[in-house]
Amino acid sequence: MATESTRISHAEALDFLLDAENNVHSFVDSSTSEQNVRTAGFEPVADLGTQAARFANFGSPEPVETRSCSTTTPPRRRIIQCDVFIAGSGPIGCTYAREILEKCDSDVLRPRNAVYMAEIGAQESPVVGAHLKNAVKYQKDIDAFVHVIQGALQPVSIPVSDTHQSTLGGNSWTPPINSKQNQLVICGQNPQQSREDNLGATAVTRAVGGMATHWTCACPTPHSEETTSSPIPRNELDSLLARARDFVKVDSTVFDKSIRHTTVKDILTTSFPNRNIRSIPLAVQPHSKAESGFVTWSGSNTVLGDIVNDPRFTIASEHRVTQLIVHPSFPGTVAGVLMRDLKTDRDVLVHARAYVIACGAVCTPQILYNSDIRPPALGRYLTEQSMAFCQIVLSKKTIQNIQNTQNPVWQALIAQHRNKHPLDPLPIPFRDLDPQVMIPYSSAFPWHAQIHRDAFSYGDVGPRSDPRVVVDLRFFGKGDILENNRVEFSNKAKPEERPEHTDVYGMPQATFHVVRTDEDRDRDQKMMNDMTTVANSLGGYLPGSEPQFMEPGLAMHITGTTRVGSDSKTSVANPCSKVWGFSNLWVGGNNVIPDSTASNPTLTSMAYALKGASDVIQCLQYEYQ
Repeated sequence: MATESTRISHAEALDFLLDAENNVHSFVDSSTSEQNVRTAGFEPVADLGTQAARFANFGSPEPVETRSCSTTTPPRRRIIQCDVFIAGSGPIGCTYAREILEKCDSDVLRPRNAVYMAEIGAQESPVVGAHLKNAVKYQKDIDAFVHVIQGALQPVSIPVSDTHQSTLGGNSWTPPINSKQNQLVICGQNPQQSREDNLGATAVTRAVGGMATHWTCACPTPHSEETTSSPIPRNELDSLLARARDFVKVDSTVFDKSIRHTTVKDILTTSFPNRNIRSIPLAVQPHSKAESGFVTWSGSNTVLGDIVNDPRFTIASEHRVTQLIVHPSFPGTVAGVLMRDLKTDRDVLVHARAYVIACGAVCTPQILYNSDIRPPALGRYLTEQSMAFCQIVLSKKTIQNIQNTQNPVWQALIAQHRNKHPLDPLPIPFRDLDPQVMIPYSSAFPWHAQIHRDAFSYGDVGPRSDPRVVVDLRFFGKGDILENNRVEFSNKAKPEERPEHTDVYGMPQATFHVVRTDEDRDRDQKMMNDMTTVANSLGGYLPGSEPQFMEPGLAMHITGTTRVGSDSKTSVANPCSKVWGFSNLWVGGNNVIPDSTASNPTLTSMAYALKGASDVIQCLQYEYQ
C-alpha cells in the first residue's frame, strides 16, 4: 500500500496548482487584455518576447516540480504542464487530439507535450489503441473474439444479490442478519440500484483505445429523425460526418466480393425491395494481401494516424482522472486536473489551458460530478437502444444456389476450395468474408438492422453449426427522450470525503434510473415482428438463438448524459461541446448526442468532436493573439 503522503486532497491540489500558476508563463503577450488572460485561468504577465521564451517553462514532457504553498507540507509535488489535457483514449478523445495537433497554428502549441492524454486502462496491443480483432487468430475464428470482448467489459451497476445460503456450513462466515451490512458489495454490486430501472448489461471498457479495441466498426449515417434535437444545422453536420469517415476510414465495399455477403444482400433486396438494403458502412480496410481473407479493422490508432509519433503528443495509460479543480477566483475556469497513477498509487496534477473529458457516457458525467461540476442536465435525458437478436442458419435452397452459381468468379473460387478440401460439404471457401448487410432506419421502420456475422459479448456459435452458414440479426430500437431517465452518482458530503459507494476504481458509484414508455414498447414489438420476418426470408433459427429481446444496456449506445444544446437548463454543453459556464472545458462522446438514435452513434460523436476541437483551437489561438 502506498503511504498517505502520495495522496493529494482537493485543497492541496488547488494550492499546488495556484503555486504552479505563479511560476510558469502563460501563452499571452503584452497586447492581450487582462480580462482575457484572467478568463483563461492565468494571472496577467509581462511581454514574453520571443517564441523560445514563451516555451521556456513548457518545453519538457517531464512533470514540473513545484513546492506546496502550505508551510506544513514539505514534500515537493509534480505538476505536468501541457496545452490541452484529454481524458479518454477512445475514438472521440483521439479525434480531439488529432484535429488540434493538425489544425492549430504551430506557434501556439509547445514543441513537446502540447496534448496530454490520460487513459485509465492499460495498453493491450503493441500498436497504441489498435483493434484487437486484427489478430490472425480472431480473423480465423470470430467466436474466439467473443471471450476477448467479455473480458474487456466491466459492468457499471449490478444490484446486490441475495446472500442468504441456507445450506452453508454452520461455522462459515455470512453477512450479519438484519443489518445494513447484510449485503455483499463486491464486483461492482450497487446497493442503491433497483433491478426494475437498471441498464443491467451496460459496461465500460478501460483500455488504451477504449471500446474501439473491440467495436463492430459500424458507421451508418444518422437519419434526419435521429438528429431532430441537434443544435448543429444538418448541412454542417453532414460535412462533419464526412470528415469523421475519413478519420476512421469508413468503406462500404470491402465485403462486396464475398459470396455470403452478396448472397444475403441479394436475398434481402429481392424480399424487401423498398427497404434500401445496403452494405454496412464499416471502419475497415482491405488487407494488403487480399487473398488472405483478412481485413484491417479501424481502432483509435486509425484516428490518431501519424500524430501518435508526434513529440507534441503524450499518452499516459493506467491513470485515473479523479477530478477537475475549478479556479477559486474564476469559477468558470478549470485550473487543473487531479489524476491517480494506478501503477504507483500516487497522485499527479496536470495544468493545461484547455480540458476535454471524453471517457464515455457514464464516466464523463461521473468525472464532472466528482468535480462538483453539476449542471441541471448532468446525467439526465439518457437514452439507450433496445435490442432484438436472433441467429439463423441459411436455407438449403440458398446453399444449393451458391453451389449452382453461374458467376464465373464464384465458380473458380468454389472449384479451388473443393480441390483443396474435398470432404467439406459446403461450397463456401473458408476465407470467404462474413456478410455485413444492413437495413437502415426509416420513418416507416424506425429502427436500425444489421444482418451480419460478427463478435459481440454473446452469440458465439461454437460446435452447434458451421459458422459459414450462420447469420446474426441485430435490430436496434430508439427510445423516447425523458428528462428523468438518468444516471446518478453516489454522493459525498465534502470534496475531501469518499462517496458513500464507489465503483471498482474508487469513483462515485453510478446508478441507473431508466424506463421505457408505452410508445417505446409498441415500437419494440413491431421491431421484433420485423426481425422475425427478415429472419424467415433467410433460413431457420439456430437452436438456442431464437428471437429474443436482450438485456437493457447491451447495445452500449447510451446518449444524452452530457448532451449539447442551446439551453443551459436542458443541456450540459453548448453546440461546440463546451460545458456551460466554463471557458476551457469541453466534453465528448456519445453522451453529447442530444437525440434518441437507433443507428450506431460513434460516427456522429466524432462529428461533434470535430466541431468541439475547432472551438478548442479557436480559444487557444485567441489567447495567443
